[in-house]
Amino acid sequence: MGGSFLEQVTGRAGLLDASPLDLVDPDLGGHTRDHDDGFEALDAALCGIRDTINLGIDALNQAGLGLRKLPEGSLEELLVMPLTGDYRRIRQNAIATGQFRDALGTYADNATVLSIAVEPRWGGLAAASFLLRVNGHALVARGLGMLVAEAAPLFELVADHSERLAIEVEELVMELLERGERVVRKLLSRVAGPAGWAAFAAELAIKGFDAVTDIVDDIERVLWIIDRLLEMKGEVTAWVEEQRQRLTLLLDLVDLVRRDLDGGGGGGSG
Repeated sequence: MGGSFLEQVTGRAGLLDASPLDLVDPDLGGHTRDHDDGFEALDAALCGIRDTINLGIDALNQAGLGLRKLPEGSLEELLVMPLTGDYRRIRQNAIATGQFRDALGTYADNATVLSIAVEPRWGGLAAASFLLRVNGHALVARGLGMLVAEAAPLFELVADHSERLAIEVEELVMELLERGERVVRKLLSRVAGPAGWAAFAAELAIKGFDAVTDIVDDIERVLWIIDRLLEMKGEVTAWVEEQRQRLTLLLDLVDLVRRDLDGGGGGGSG
C-alpha cells in the first residue's frame, strides 16, 4: 500500500503531506561587542610577570613590608572562565529556543492538517474524540513553542551581561599586565648586578620604603585589580542565580505543557 498516510486517508496525493521537522543543531552564538585583539596572548606573559613580581614581594617582605603574593594559576583559570561564562554558548541556547519554537509550530500545523484531512471521511464519537485529541495536540504544541521561545530574551540578557563582563575583565587584565610589566622593569633595574636580590634587600634596610614607593604603589594597584576581579565573581554568582531562578520558573511551565503533549491530557486509552 503505497503513498503517505494522508494520501491514503484523503485520496489526494501530496496535497496534504506533512511538512518536515527540520530541527538542526543551532549555530554557536557570536560576539556582539568589540574585544581586545591582544588579550589571548596575555596569559603566558602574565604568568611570567607574576613570578617575577612574587620574587620582588619576597624581597620586600623580608624587609618587613608584609605584602600578599600574587596568586598562582593561569589567568584563564583564575579570572576569565569563572567570571564571564561562555556567552557564545549561551547565545546558542537562545538560537535553539527559536528553532524549537519553529519546529513545534510545524508540528502543530501538521496536526491541524491531519484533522482537516480526516474530518470529512470519519464520523461518530470516535472521530470526535480523535479530532479533539489531534487539535488539542496542535494547540498545546504551538503554546509550548511560544512558551519555550520566551526563554530566548533571557538567554540573550545573560549572554550580553556575560560578554560585557568579559570586556571589563579584559580591560582590567590589560591594566594588570601594564602595571605588572612596569613593576618588573623597576625591580630588574634594582637587582641588576652580581648581588641581585640581596643588594635590593640591603638597600631597603638602609634607605627605607621611601626608596621603593613607586614600586609599592604599583604592586598595591595590581593587588586591588585582583581583589576587584575576585569580588566580581561573587557579584556575578548572585546575578546568575537570579536568572537561573527565572529560567526554572519558565521550565516548570514548559514541563507541565509537555506532559499534556506527551499524553498526560485527556482522551483516555483505546
